[in-house]
Amino acid sequence: MDSYLGAQRSIGLKMPALDNQGHLRMQERTLEVKIPKGIRSGQHLRLAGQGSPGFGNGKAGDLYLEIVIKPNSLFKVDGKDVSVDLNLAPWEAALGATVDLPTPTGKVELSIPANTMAGKKLRLKGKGIPSQEPGDLYTAIRLVTPPAVSDSDKEAYQAMAKSFAAFNPRANG
Repeated sequence: MDSYLGAQRSIGLKMPALDNQGHLRMQERTLEVKIPKGIRSGQHLRLAGQGSPGFGNGKAGDLYLEIVIKPNSLFKVDGKDVSVDLNLAPWEAALGATVDLPTPTGKVELSIPANTMAGKKLRLKGKGIPSQEPGDLYTAIRLVTPPAVSDSDKEAYQAMAKSFAAFNPRANG
């Protein structure tokens, strides 16, 4: 989310510093870091003058932070692209529907074409990680079947099985 929206974060770190007697000690510091919108894993943030002091009272060097995108339970990041799974009921996939799709900036309405199959990927161009050329947001369709708990549920599935008797889901696989 920080990569997508940008953020301000506090980081704590231990750095070597000389005490009054000239001994090297580890000193704890807290820095406020601005995370720019669109940063990706593997990139570096340069914090000018926040590194270790130079030799002979020289000015402090720069501190470089390597960015690692923390996994998110909902969104997956691949370079500039973001992906999210979308659960659909069988009738939404078969008949088409308009559903809410979660994105890092909030929900958007997504039109599902009729006869959408499980595993199909839909793309929202330019809705991935922001940058000069923003990435895309992909959603992978997953079908979720309701359980057959009650007698009427079972009857509905039996009617469906009878109606689609010629359909073989394993015919092409």
